[in-house]
Formats: sequence, C-alpha cells, structure tokens
Amino acid sequence: MKVCKFGGTSMANAEQIKKVCSIITSDPDRRIIVVSAPGKRFDKDEKITDLLIDCATKFLNNGDYESVLNVIVGRFAEIAKDLNLGNEIVNDIENNIKTRISLPCDSEEKFMDRMKAAGEDNAARLVAYYLTSLGKKARYMNPKDAGLFLSDEYGNARVLPNSYKNLAKLRNVEGIIIFPGFFGYSLSGEVVTFPRGGSDITGSILAAAVQADLYENFTDVDSVFVANPKLVKNPKPISVLTYREMRELAYAGFTVLHEETLEPVYQRGIPVNIKNTNNPTAPGTLIAPERESSECPIAGIAGDKGFCSINIHKYMMNREIGFGRKVMQVLEEEFVPFEHMPSGIDDISVIVRKKYLDDEKKSRIMERIAKELKVDSVSFEYDLGLVMVVGEGMKHTIGVAHRIAKAFADGGINIRMINQGSSEVSIMFGVSEEDVDKAIVSIYDEFFN
Repeated sequence: MKVCKFGGTSMANAEQIKKVCSIITSDPDRRIIVVSAPGKRFDKDEKITDLLIDCATKFLNNGDYESVLNVIVGRFAEIAKDLNLGNEIVNDIENNIKTRISLPCDSEEKFMDRMKAAGEDNAARLVAYYLTSLGKKARYMNPKDAGLFLSDEYGNARVLPNSYKNLAKLRNVEGIIIFPGFFGYSLSGEVVTFPRGGSDITGSILAAAVQADLYENFTDVDSVFVANPKLVKNPKPISVLTYREMRELAYAGFTVLHEETLEPVYQRGIPVNIKNTNNPTAPGTLIAPERESSECPIAGIAGDKGFCSINIHKYMMNREIGFGRKVMQVLEEEFVPFEHMPSGIDDISVIVRKKYLDDEKKSRIMERIAKELKVDSVSFEYDLGLVMVVGEGMKHTIGVAHRIAKAFADGGINIRMINQGSSEVSIMFGVSEEDVDKAIVSIYDEFFN
C-alpha cells in the first residue's frame, strides 16, 4: 500500500488534477490520497488558502467578504467545468463554505481555522467526485469520520496518539480514499489546522497509521536539490537522504517538505519518495533510515532568516548548577521555543525566532533574566540568519568545518556563531541575514564546483 500526497501546484487547475488522477489510477497500490488546496496557477496568482484567510479576515472586520467568496467559488467552478463536471459539486462547495461562515463561533482563531480548512476539504470532495465520474471506486473521507484528532492549538496543532489506532482502519476500506490534508478535529469537535504546509504532515500520519510500504509526496520538482535552485544554477540533485538529513534541511529552509512531516514515518521506518506530478516517471528523492556513503560529505545546504539571539553573560556561570534550566524556564513561561543554545564558560546565547517575540515580551524576558538569574548582562541581537550544512558523511570526514570557514572568508562573510550537535549530522552557522544567500552559494561552490 502507498499513501500519496499532492501539493497545491498539483491541484491548481483541471489540467493538473487530470495528471493527479492519472498518477493515482496508474498504480493500484495508491489507495490513500491526501490533497492540498488549489495553489497558484501562475506566478502572481493567489492560493485558495490565502483567499480563504482574506475572506475570513474581511468577515471578522465587517468588510466585503462576499466578493472574495465569489472568487473562491469561481476558482472551484472553473476547475469543475474544465473537468466536465456538473453544477452539483460546485453548489456543494459553495454551500460548504457559506456554512462555515454562518456557523456560530466563540473565537477568531477557531473561525479562522474552520475557514482555512475549506480549501483542502473541498479539493478532496472535487477529486473524489471526478474519479467517480471516470468510473473509479473513490470516496471522500472526512477527517472527523476517520478519527484524525488533534490538539486544540489552532493553526499549530499536533496529532493525538489515539488517532493512529482510529486511522489504521482505513487500510481495510475498499477503493481509493481521497483525504483532505492540513486539518483534523479537536476532541470537542472543532476544526483545527496544522501549520501552513501541513498537508505533508497529514500524509505522514496516514502512512504511519496504515503501515504503508511507501509515502509518496508529489510536488513540482523532480527531486530535492543540494541547494535552492533560485540561488544556485543547476544544483546537484539528491537521490537519497536519511530522515535526519531531511529533517535538518526542512527545518533550515528546504520548502519541499514541511519540517514536522517525518516524525510519524520515522517512528515506523516508512520511506518517503519526493516526486514530480509533472514528471511522475522521474525517480525523485528517497528519504530512508540509512543511505550509502558518497564521495561528498555534504548532502545539502539550507538557510533561513528571521532569528534573534538572547546573549547572556555571567562571570563563573559554569559553576552555577541549574543556570541553563532557569533560562529555559523563563522562556517556557513566556511561551517562547528555542532553536539553538551555543555556550561558553561564562556566556550563553539562546537562538529564537523573532516571530515569537514582541517588544513587551522582549522587555519582560530581559528583566526576568537580569533579576531572577542575577546576570552581569543580557542583550538581544537581531538580524540573524542561520545556515545549515547537513550530511551524515561529515562525521567521517576531516576538515569540513575548515573548508566551510574558508568559503565564508573568501566570500567576505562574517561568522557570528557556530553550533554542532554530537551526532555531527549538521553544522549551524549564524550569519547576518543579508549574508544568508551568499553563504549558501559560497559553500556550494566550495564543495560542488
């Protein structure tokens, strides 16, 4: 059995959906299909999810939400017409979205999640309807009916353990199941979504639950590349990655797969195949527990922006038992997750994402650390970018960090911090945000050109 997920570009219009359905029906092992909301048809187009957010925002602010609603329904109607489907499915989609708007709701975040989920939900209904019109045995599966229950963290949910037992029953359902990605339900019956891009996570959860032999993730590229093709001309494709390598790269900016995707399949050893909807015969990139070593110790290079560093200095810090725990406790109580924590004997730097901080929270954290931990100094350093160099082969290769540092020096890039875990699968470099792209190109040229 294979679980397949198709992204927004694969669902953007009728032509793409025909390709999707051809891929599905070409292999009888493809029995559980996860779909995203329709994405962009062209460069300056809008994704259905973004239109739904705009519609919900206008409704909450007493704006002209109906004009946006008409655009959304029009997009689905255009797809249905080009698939030679009747008005029945279009009316069903329109009623579905209008019902979401009209139902009572006691909070904006609940309403927003309910609206955001309409893209995937109605895309799944449309694909199931089209496959049925072709004479295929296909059915839409509502996540609530299937038992996909999530934590009630709106916009940032995680799967609840009992969901796996519920979803395992899908293995025995006959025909093709079309399952909407991105959302599930809280135990109280509310629609809850994963973070954006969360359809990848839905597919992984389903693959783990039914113990699939393979999780195929269809997107719009032939494979994962060593570096971003927008930065590096004709970068080297990657045939095989390990779970750990892909997890690190996704975290650091590889958008081909959501960073939380691999946890469910990792636990059960299910391989993931990244493939191209527009070129389905290409082998793509396989993500597996292990891979054979290659000549180059580096598997991939990625970078991300939007970080800041909380720099703490206290003389004789290393002799103070529990100091690190106290720092983490302050962040925990302020609901700020940390990314990295490089340290010296008298200094700790805690790397966090800027999006979790506002001016009020920043001031409160500084005051608490200064007062409760009695430090000599605490400061925030902004405009920080992280560049991640990833590869299982680095731990067996001498001089990798030296070559990276040389590439930075040759490119005139200042290294603000370095962090490497004990597994030696990745090395993180902190640089100025404006140097992130240049750093990626410099490292690529050093190891691959």
